[in-house]
Amino acid sequence: MGLFPAKMLEATFITPTEDYAKLIVKLAGTEKLMVKENISLENLKEFYPSSKLEQLRSFETAYKDLIELIPEPKEKFGQKIARAYKKQPLISPLFEDWEDLAKIEEELDTQINKLREQIQELISKSDKKNEEQEILELIAKGFRLLEEEHPYEIASNERTLIGVLTTTKESDAEEFLIGIQKSEVIPLIYGKYMIFAQGKKGEISKLIKNLSTVRWFEHEHKGPVHLNKSEIEDEILKEHSHLKIQKKELTNEINQFAIKNKGTITAIKLSIESYGHLLRMRVSSRKTDKTVIIQGWIAQKDLSVLEKEIENFPETIVLTREPEEETKNVPFVEARNPITKSFQSIVGLYGLPSSKEVDPTIFFIFTFSIFFGIMFGDLGHGLILVIIGLMGVLARGLKKSIRQMFLLVMMVGITSSIMGFIFGEAFGAHLTDLLGITGPEHHDPIYLFGLEYPFIEPVNDLVEVFNLTLIIGSVHVTLGLVLKLVNQIKRKEYDEILKDTTSQFFLYAAILYFLTSLGILDLGIDPNNEGFLLVGLVSVSVGVGLTLLGQGIVSILFKKKRHNILRNFFSGIGMGLIHLLESFSTFISNTISYGRMLAMLVAHVVFLSVINALAEQVGFIGFKILILIIGNVFVLALEGLLVFVQTLRLHFYEFFSKFYEGSGIQHKPAFVFNKKMDLSKYGS
Repeated sequence: MGLFPAKMLEATFITPTEDYAKLIVKLAGTEKLMVKENISLENLKEFYPSSKLEQLRSFETAYKDLIELIPEPKEKFGQKIARAYKKQPLISPLFEDWEDLAKIEEELDTQINKLREQIQELISKSDKKNEEQEILELIAKGFRLLEEEHPYEIASNERTLIGVLTTTKESDAEEFLIGIQKSEVIPLIYGKYMIFAQGKKGEISKLIKNLSTVRWFEHEHKGPVHLNKSEIEDEILKEHSHLKIQKKELTNEINQFAIKNKGTITAIKLSIESYGHLLRMRVSSRKTDKTVIIQGWIAQKDLSVLEKEIENFPETIVLTREPEEETKNVPFVEARNPITKSFQSIVGLYGLPSSKEVDPTIFFIFTFSIFFGIMFGDLGHGLILVIIGLMGVLARGLKKSIRQMFLLVMMVGITSSIMGFIFGEAFGAHLTDLLGITGPEHHDPIYLFGLEYPFIEPVNDLVEVFNLTLIIGSVHVTLGLVLKLVNQIKRKEYDEILKDTTSQFFLYAAILYFLTSLGILDLGIDPNNEGFLLVGLVSVSVGVGLTLLGQGIVSILFKKKRHNILRNFFSGIGMGLIHLLESFSTFISNTISYGRMLAMLVAHVVFLSVINALAEQVGFIGFKILILIIGNVFVLALEGLLVFVQTLRLHFYEFFSKFYEGSGIQHKPAFVFNKKMDLSKYGS
């Protein structure tokens, strides 16, 4: 991993029209080329209508709707899909030939509809059971509303009808029961009434026929000769329980069907993505009378792979060039190293690096881990984070993004453990006490590596720790200014270096001088030392002078608007004065802000000390262990989150703001789903 992002090249392909379909499949097969959707060549005709992208959106929607039909929790099924990506033998490509998009569209449509129909057939059965279950619940409610308990004598030539009728008025429900002597209408909820009718078989059959012409639901029951309402209710509840079991079985059947077909579902997903890449390549291409032209981005290190793939196209011309200075949105290629990638995902929250600026990830790996370790310095909790992170990294079926987060947890757990060892802290207690090396009756100091242990005691050495955090902050802010200088050299912004960055270096040196003189910061230098006083005087003079006069000096040296030199000087002084005040306040707040590392460290120690003290007050060992477990879990979760946020803040506001724009875009190469494709990286 270098200081700057991987070098990207603009690649232009000019190929005969008859070779185009095969060529783009080859290009996508390399998984190295990101197509430029806005081609920079002018006066060329459109090769493929952009309206065809509607077809892609319809496939994406159809796939999403298909997944929504599956009852199993989407996250859980998504994990199974992710696992399916990693088991290539389970997934067969739907297409051998990717050149004919019309055939691909037809086959995709067929495959999606086939699966949807099979799942919907199972769902319709489940819906019917749901409907029956709802009706039975309403009928059971109707019987509970009946106050009177009396038997219904049913002759051999009689039937009973129990149902739920949907209507707006009770009189409408009663109207259906005219002529039926033994009947009742029980209001259930608005617009729904339970009907209980008993009569001759012909009468009940006629009633059923009449009811079938309106919106209604029925439950037909044929009972014994002596049947009372309680018995009917019991029987309905039994059927209700049976329906619940059937419904659960159907839900499981749908899930099992989806799991059984997860390979096909995954193949459809990958095929839609591949189809989308090929479609966008066609839409973004332009043509002349006999040739087709396509442009894209490729990392310089991958150029040889791409050139080798198109050796079989002798009439195809490949032109590459470095992007012009003013080119924006040059893609950024993510790291392949899992540790780097996990920290890169956090940097990406701020923004991806552009081609003309330093990639801060290499610095971020160390500083983020160290800052987190200082604020969360506890050997016991650090080891727990290491174990949690390691378990997540080794767990099966997790998305890559989740696995990267666990790797990050493991890394900060390691630094927390190291700092906890330095501080001599574990679970809020002194490490020496836990290991039985010393106790209340032993007051002799312990030495390790020739130094008194613990090396630093956060609570007892508050001033020293605070001073250490300010020194760390000073180094971090200075590093930000150095990286800003590197960016400007890369961009050849020499005028900005002179009027802005150089003045900031001297101004920040002046700030450190004043903080040292006031006793806030101890750099181990005597503030009254003549050499140190001279450094302070030079820093203030040069810093203030360049801030106020820098714009005028630049206009002379770089011949910018020489006829307006006087105006540039005065306007530069005005802007410089504002910039001077802003720089002083910003640099001071930036440096002091690193003191929050001490605040979080002390808070961590104090929280755990309180929990340990509470546990000591409890006599029963079981309660004591419970308090310790709950308290440590609470601190681990809450403090871990707070420390993560504070560590991010120190980087995003105090560090990145000095040099990092994060205006890059992610490199998303085209691919086609085939047997040679490495599926392991598509599980996220």
